[in-house]
Amino acid sequence: MDLNQAAEGEKDRRTRSKLEPHREAIFTLRRKHWTYGQIVKWLNEHGVAITLSSVQRFCERAVARRPRAGIGPQFAESEPISVSQPTTQPKQHRFNLDI
Repeated sequence: MDLNQAAEGEKDRRTRSKLEPHREAIFTLRRKHWTYGQIVKWLNEHGVAITLSSVQRFCERAVARRPRAGIGPQFAESEPISVSQPTTQPKQHRFNLDI
């Protein structure tokens, strides 16, 4: 049995969420403090059949994928972080044993 030929015969699978085309609308409603349940009801009224857990997972993943402040290539070219040199003074202890 040739597995490559069998794999070529399989149909493509969807890799994107069906909520992706509605991303901006969903996050606009979230910025207006709508709950996930209200968003689900609104989407269902507008012809997008979806469940509460799907909207929750979509929003959580989208938030996790967004770029974080201070991380990324735009900060790689900034000034190098200076590392302080160790001090040469002896360490001060709470109890002085050198009497």
